[in-house]
Amino acid sequence: MSRVKERYVRRGTKGAAGCRESWHRAKSCQNSIVPVAEQAPDPVVEAVEIRRGSSWRQWTVEVLLSAGLFQAALFLPQAAGWLVMLSLVFLLRLRRAATVRRAFYGGLLVGIGIMAPQLAFFFRIFGPPAFALWFLLAIWFAAFVAVGKLVERRFGREWGVVAAPVLWMGFEFARCEVWPLKFAWLTPGFAMPAETYAGAFHWLGVYGMGALLVYAAAWVADTSRGPIKWVLPAVLPFGLMGLPHAKAPGGPEGSVLVAGVQREEPFPDEVIADLDAARAKAPGAHFFVLSEYTYQAPPPLELLEWCHRNAAHVLVGGIETIRGKHMEEEVYNMTYVIGPEGKVIHKQAKSVPIQFMNDGLPARRQRVWDSPEAKVGIAICYDMNYARVMDGLIRKEAELLVIPAMDLKSWGERAHTLSAQLAAVRAAEYGVPLFRLASSGYSRIALPNGRLLAETSMPGQGEVIHGQVTPSGKGRRPLDRWLVWPCLGLTAALALFLLVDDFRRMKAGRPVVG
Repeated sequence: MSRVKERYVRRGTKGAAGCRESWHRAKSCQNSIVPVAEQAPDPVVEAVEIRRGSSWRQWTVEVLLSAGLFQAALFLPQAAGWLVMLSLVFLLRLRRAATVRRAFYGGLLVGIGIMAPQLAFFFRIFGPPAFALWFLLAIWFAAFVAVGKLVERRFGREWGVVAAPVLWMGFEFARCEVWPLKFAWLTPGFAMPAETYAGAFHWLGVYGMGALLVYAAAWVADTSRGPIKWVLPAVLPFGLMGLPHAKAPGGPEGSVLVAGVQREEPFPDEVIADLDAARAKAPGAHFFVLSEYTYQAPPPLELLEWCHRNAAHVLVGGIETIRGKHMEEEVYNMTYVIGPEGKVIHKQAKSVPIQFMNDGLPARRQRVWDSPEAKVGIAICYDMNYARVMDGLIRKEAELLVIPAMDLKSWGERAHTLSAQLAAVRAAEYGVPLFRLASSGYSRIALPNGRLLAETSMPGQGEVIHGQVTPSGKGRRPLDRWLVWPCLGLTAALALFLLVDDFRRMKAGRPVVG
């Protein structure tokens, strides 16, 4: 019987019809040994069913629809939940490709179709190496689809559905937070508007929401299910919208009036003039925020004197150079907090410097500033993208998150939009207000319910942003923060097992279907 199966598999390259005909001939020869009616379902037959939907035309359409629907979700936030889910359905249908290699290439093309249009400004920043960056970010989509196909081929379709959210969370967390070129943009959760899905972000987190959508999409992508399967993607976004979000305390009691000014690479006299303008627009404010890299050194004397003269706190970005143990210079992208006494009372370095840029060394530690009104967690620009950085501030009981950032005008409007995208998401995830002050837009004050209290334009030089925020007590981390590491471990173990299993089968001369 094994010889008959092997002959059938070899003939499988002629197409599903030829395979079926060969199989029926083989069955007729074997009726005297085992009656057909008594035979258990054969995995080879399932492989033929998987091959049925693997024509090049279908494969191409699925690639285009998956990438195109995700792009549409970024520009149509009202329909983002449905568009993202449909994008994932077609991505997961690529597992029906005839071979693992074709599934891999399909996922790679989808990844490039998502990354390259949104990150076109990479070419403006890095030049031709941007092509390599797009490829390296897209390859995680390819790995997800290819390993998913290996799971289905080895264990069957049902296990493929079960494994899909685990694999997705494992690969996405590795891409966004673990490997050296980590980049946390353009996940499914990234495309969802925080105000609409604030409760889902608060309970599931950005990775958890993506995993749930992938599970639903995997269930829909299974062609063995009937039309009833389309009920799930129709109603799931409504369910996610209905989850309760964090409640911010109302009323002016305990609230803080915060203010900031957008300015890219200002002259020293411009800094003082901007602070005067912010004080005039928000006369009750005693906490002012300026952007990352406002200074190329520690805060100068005139800023210290302004704080003392106006009895105000100012949070400002600068650069600090420290002599190391062996007298080498260590440069840090630093944020300073200056108190009403005219002295620096708190400092925090950037935890995740931007790759390929002269952005200093990573912070040695994180500390929360215990201000008179609330415990303030400070993360600099890129740090906001990483859950592991922001989680550290929440673990230290931060009640207000402040993000000084520098986004250059030359990067373009799309870069600024994407850079600011996560501000409201982080506020909703942790249930604490967040104030992001960028050098050239978009500065945002986000509330725990995912809404924006205030926002500036781009480039908006000299624009003042201000608002009354109420610290809502210490925040909490969503569910996905406890799931990402186990999922990462399971993904790595499963991928290794499948690759070794395939190698052993090939070495033993056993046929590998698909």
